[in-house]
Amino acid sequence: MVFTRRSSLVALGSLLAAARLGARAEGADLIPLNFGTMAGDAAGESFYAQDMGYFKDAGFDAKITVLNNTASLASAVAGDSLAIGFGSCIPIGRAYLRGIKFKYIAPASIYSGPPTPNVVMAKKDATYASGKDLNGQIVAVNGLNDLTHYETLAWLDQTGGDLKQIRVIETPFSEIPSALVQGRVAAGSLAEPFTTAALDTCKVIGDAAAPVGKHYMVVGWFASDDWLQKNPAQAKKLQNMLLQVGKWANAHHDLTAPILAKYNKVSLEVAQKMTRSRYGETKLDPSLLQPVLDLAAKYGEMPHVSAADLLWTG
Repeated sequence: MVFTRRSSLVALGSLLAAARLGARAEGADLIPLNFGTMAGDAAGESFYAQDMGYFKDAGFDAKITVLNNTASLASAVAGDSLAIGFGSCIPIGRAYLRGIKFKYIAPASIYSGPPTPNVVMAKKDATYASGKDLNGQIVAVNGLNDLTHYETLAWLDQTGGDLKQIRVIETPFSEIPSALVQGRVAAGSLAEPFTTAALDTCKVIGDAAAPVGKHYMVVGWFASDDWLQKNPAQAKKLQNMLLQVGKWANAHHDLTAPILAKYNKVSLEVAQKMTRSRYGETKLDPSLLQPVLDLAAKYGEMPHVSAADLLWTG
């Protein structure tokens, strides 16, 4: 048998997985779990948990569903087709204001300064370098009225753009690079691994994350308040599992890169080269969500929401 570096890493990963919290009893019943996520590195914990056996070790038979943005995932959670959703707290805050209650159980990606996986890009030969240059142009974001929308507006505003002159449209991360190259949009907000995968044809012109704050939750894992009240023990197991996965993933980029490449349909080279998300390793604090909610209040004219109202306390 020939051992390559990749096969050795996978084998090592299997050993690490087996040594985590102790093996689950053979034949033990697993709880079905519909788990929602997005494509991209920020949502990587869902893919690592599936491939490395974390879900099963925690007692779950997880079915992973990938949707484009927070709004679509929140809708699926509200309709009970998903138990767990993923995304930024802005659509979750808007839902709260309408009486639809979701609560975050664990963080996913945490921003603590550059380098950042969330950037504004343009095609390689474009002359755009600031918001001022993009006046009169079209800019793409992954989700309207979501974090990618408002952080991009903040960057445009802070670099001289006139937001009344700039049209923002919703386009999935995976489609933004081709829209840039074809000239359908002038700039777009991208997250990894799509950022690195696009570098052959596109260039980074701005940091979309920095205008929000110095330290905040980019995205996290949430459930409906109703599901949490009915399933507190399951929620606690998931919370502990996600924090454990985040800690493991932060320390094992070599082992997570092949998994990330497989689920996001990018090359292993791209997954190994890109800027990686930093996952939260501790329970959420309101201070991690409030900067994002304040951003929505400024650029989305959303009424004030207290971050504490969006956190599950167990």
